[in-house]
Amino acid sequence: MCFFAIMAGNYTVSQQESTMEFEQDSKLTLPLFILNESLSERDVEKPDLDISFALDDELLTQICQNPALDSSIAISLKEYELAPHSSEFNALLNQEHDAQITLTHGPLLSVVLNTHDNQTFVSPQMDMMPTFDLGDEDEE
Repeated sequence: MCFFAIMAGNYTVSQQESTMEFEQDSKLTLPLFILNESLSERDVEKPDLDISFALDDELLTQICQNPALDSSIAISLKEYELAPHSSEFNALLNQEHDAQITLTHGPLLSVVLNTHDNQTFVSPQMDMMPTFDLGDEDEE
């Protein structure tokens, strides 16, 4: 089994902790920001949307990878939930959109959401530190 400690530089995954472990059937929620010229000036504490998805066995298997230095891995999210932080983005809930996880060397994880009207939302990149449960604790 693969577990992850997610370390966020300027973004805190949870208001109480800067490191969290995720395992099978847990839920991950990340902030999303519209991709435009003001992205670099945005306050990471004020996202446009949140995206939540379950870390099922299949998804955990896919994200237990560390791509080569000059490559990335895209993983389509089949099921996810969006929660807008402002009424400006409420219409997105009824529109067609798709989301994917992008893994880059590190591994670093981010999420990209594309809408049918060509808007793109991105999450901050987060350092992932995979740890593996070898079952040693059960033997004690």
